[in-house]
Amino acid sequence: MKNKKLLIVLSLLSLLLLPLVEGVSSAGAPETPDISDMLSRLGEKVSQFKTLKTDFVQEKKLAIFKKKVIMKGRIYLKKPNTIAWHVDIPVKYSVLITDKVIRQWDEDTDQVQEIPISKNPVFKIVLTQLTTWFSGNYGSLLDDYTVKVLQQRPYIFEFIPNEKNFSRKIVKSVTITFREDEKYLQQIKILEMSGDSTTINFEHTVIDVPIDERFFKVGHRV
Repeated sequence: MKNKKLLIVLSLLSLLLLPLVEGVSSAGAPETPDISDMLSRLGEKVSQFKTLKTDFVQEKKLAIFKKKVIMKGRIYLKKPNTIAWHVDIPVKYSVLITDKVIRQWDEDTDQVQEIPISKNPVFKIVLTQLTTWFSGNYGSLLDDYTVKVLQQRPYIFEFIPNEKNFSRKIVKSVTITFREDEKYLQQIKILEMSGDSTTINFEHTVIDVPIDERFFKVGHRV
C-alpha cells in the first residue's frame, strides 16, 4: 500500500514537472512571441525564489464513475533539491524527497519507510526534474512535447506528448495555468488516454518565506 501511494505521488510530481521542462512549439502555436522565449522568461521568474509553500486541492475524475475523488494537502519546496508533499484529506500521507533519499509515511501503518536515491533510477529522474524546475532552466530541455499557448495573461499552456515521449501511452494532454505574477502555477490539469482526468489547484501559495524545518519531515505530527 505504501509503495502504491508513493508511486501515485511521484507520478503526479513527474506529470507536474515534465511539461514545464520539456516542450517544443507546435506548427499551429502562435509564433510571436516565440514559445521557447516565453518559457525562458517564465523560467527566469521561477528561478528567483528559494522557498515555497502552497496548499493544493486535487480532483480525480474516473471515466467509468461519476463520483470524484478529492485530495487536499500541502507542498513545501526548498532549493536546491528538497520537496515535501503532505496529504491531509481523505487520509494522512507524507513524502519527502531530497538528493539522497526518499522518505514516506502514512497513518495506516504509522511507520516511516526510507528509500536511497542511489538504488532507484526512477527516483533519480524525478529529482532531476525537480532540480530543473527549481532552476527554471526550461530552455535546455525543449524536446518531448508539442506546446500550444491557449491564453496569455495569465498564461495557459497545453502540452501534448510527442511520439518519442514515454508518457504518450498514458497522458493525452497536460494543461497548465500560471498565476498572474507568473512566479508559480495556479492549476494543472492532466487528461489521460483512458478518459480519466486529474486537476490540481494551488491555493494560498507563498514564496520566499521562512519554512519551519518540521515540515520537511514525515510523521503524524507534521
